[in-house]
Amino acid sequence: MEVLPLHIGEPDFDTPQGIQDAAYRAMQRGLTRYAPSQGMTDLREAIAERVSNLYRIPAQAGNVVVLPAKFSIYATFLATLQPGDEVILPEPTYLFDQPVRLAGGRPVYVPTRPDFSLDLDALAAAITPRSRLLVLVSPGNPTGRVLRRDEIRAACEIARDHGLTVASDETYASLLYEGTHVAPASVASDDLPVVTIGSFSKTFAMTGWRVGYAVAPEALARRLVVVVEHTLTCVPPFVQRAALWALENAQSDADRFRESLRERRDHLLARLDDLPGISYVQPQGALYVFPRYELPLGSVDFATRFLEEERVALVPGVAFGPSGERHLRVSFSSPPEVLDEGMLRLGRFLERNGASRG
Repeated sequence: MEVLPLHIGEPDFDTPQGIQDAAYRAMQRGLTRYAPSQGMTDLREAIAERVSNLYRIPAQAGNVVVLPAKFSIYATFLATLQPGDEVILPEPTYLFDQPVRLAGGRPVYVPTRPDFSLDLDALAAAITPRSRLLVLVSPGNPTGRVLRRDEIRAACEIARDHGLTVASDETYASLLYEGTHVAPASVASDDLPVVTIGSFSKTFAMTGWRVGYAVAPEALARRLVVVVEHTLTCVPPFVQRAALWALENAQSDADRFRESLRERRDHLLARLDDLPGISYVQPQGALYVFPRYELPLGSVDFATRFLEEERVALVPGVAFGPSGERHLRVSFSSPPEVLDEGMLRLGRFLERNGASRG
């Protein structure tokens, strides 16, 4: 029986042909050598224009560093942390704990509320003299939660009052189905440093191209460039040319991808509604549902047994922080027929292990 990949955050869409062609043309013109570590000027200008117009982030080319989004996160930790410094992580959240530790820091998890909104009192209480960085993710991974303007503004005020830097992971900002994306950098006061992290991967189906960006105050952007210089050196110039073409020409593709994923989300939620012992908070964005189950199994045991017995790959919720236990991350990046088969197998597994229908 084939393993169904409902664990991965990668849509099955091909990169639009125009983006591929732009990379090929750049290679044909000889753009196969080093590029500036900060990124090519015209791409940085286009990114600054995009985040300024769409998300009201005050940015110019000097604020932008071109690098893969996942590496942007690690580079931000390297550029801001000293050994033993603490990073505040409202959770469940993306897998930041390992890059924090690699950079010498210590992750501090702060549970969110049952609807995955920020618990601002808990956030403030978690801050100590060693706290240096607050990480916000919206839309959320694994929850799909879109943070509201009021909670983002309050979180930024807490960060400013305690002298923190905010790292805002906005990888899924283009995959929004309800609500409004609010960038922390658009509401933060001038004396709060904010690093905004964005990606081309999900927006333009460019996951394998490994290109994204960080937008930061210029002093912090220069520190990020030092990290790039001594690690990646640069994003390949033909990839940067493809990214620029995407920004200028592929918005209709991005819109089409988003609408297809909205349909897949709704399709999956309808199937989850039919399963015993399952509850969920409807995701407003991103690629995932984070349902809770009622079986007396830890999430690692659940995911392992489900993979072995039914050949479906899911991510155990505890991977995203302690409060993710008894949850699973289910990706809706696969076609409806794959989602249907996956939920058929999940229902079979739940019933075999004693899940009840209320």
